[in-house]
Amino acid sequence: MKRLLVLLVATLGYFCTYAQEVKEDSRIPDFIVTPRFDVNPYAPIKGGYSGFDFGNSSLYTFLDGSVGNFSYSMSNHWFAGDWDSTKGLYQNAFRSDEYDFIDWLTLSYTAGQFTFNVGKDVLAVGSAEYDYNDVDIHYPLASTFWHKNIAYQWGASVDFTTREENTTLRLQFASSPFGERPFASKLFAYSLHWTGEYGCFTPFWSANFFEYERGKFVNLIALGNAFYLGDFTLEVDYMNRASSVKRFFNQEFSLSAQLLYNYADKVEVFAKGGYENFNNSDIFGYEDDIWFIPTDNSLCPKYWYVGGGVHYFPLRESRDLRLHAVAAYNSFANSVSISFGATYYFNLTQTILKNRK
Repeated sequence: MKRLLVLLVATLGYFCTYAQEVKEDSRIPDFIVTPRFDVNPYAPIKGGYSGFDFGNSSLYTFLDGSVGNFSYSMSNHWFAGDWDSTKGLYQNAFRSDEYDFIDWLTLSYTAGQFTFNVGKDVLAVGSAEYDYNDVDIHYPLASTFWHKNIAYQWGASVDFTTREENTTLRLQFASSPFGERPFASKLFAYSLHWTGEYGCFTPFWSANFFEYERGKFVNLIALGNAFYLGDFTLEVDYMNRASSVKRFFNQEFSLSAQLLYNYADKVEVFAKGGYENFNNSDIFGYEDDIWFIPTDNSLCPKYWYVGGGVHYFPLRESRDLRLHAVAAYNSFANSVSISFGATYYFNLTQTILKNRK
């Protein structure tokens, strides 16, 4: 822990010195500190789960910058809701099958229409849900796959962007979330991802192969879609997961949809629901640990959740501060959760530059 604090202080010290020395027209890196605080009580329905937790309370930092054709990006997860989860972020450092305090750390080089990336990055899974930062996700309304899959892995990828800049294809090679240590486990993940902007439609489509034993793969076909209709946004995700060709579309799948209404960039009202089917014998290890029922290790083969909420952005001409209220129900816990909280994207770069003027 002391080493991590020293590293963070040194990074901030370097960043502040750099920001003071560079010219105004230089490309100064953005450094953003993002705390989130939740309170999340559960009310049982007919013998369901009751309790209280701090939801997605957390502390993240984001660093992004570029030098010439090179760019870099880093996201760190410093605090995770409670002390046991937070300790796990540091104890699990450099594992493939657990989250740690580094979400992503990438170095990229752009040459024409190609961008080459190396480091730790999010797995290229096609999903509108995966397109959000983790700190923005509401736990009671996230899919089981989002909760269980270890999304960040070490590896490399190449992006191809069309001249119109409306289409991007990514080919990715990375360590598998089923391995214990990156590359040392000799289990790998391969992904092909397509996204773009086509008027009112944005796709997040992918084909993925995650190796769970040498030469054996879980295949994911993920079809995420976002539709923009005036002040409304509709997001629809479908994902099929299979570990064998037999009954390929009848092993695991999930389907979810979210409808958002944006009023004057100050208020968002949203509703979300999802359905998941688990006919396979535990592809992603859900039976070992289910996040919302820590005392029960069973998982029903069919699971659904539904809910909604409100986001309010109180700052003038800014969406950096978000207040939220969310209600959700899921069929496994058989309970309703009511979550209240706030998330703040504090841009340290802009604060330093503003104070220098």
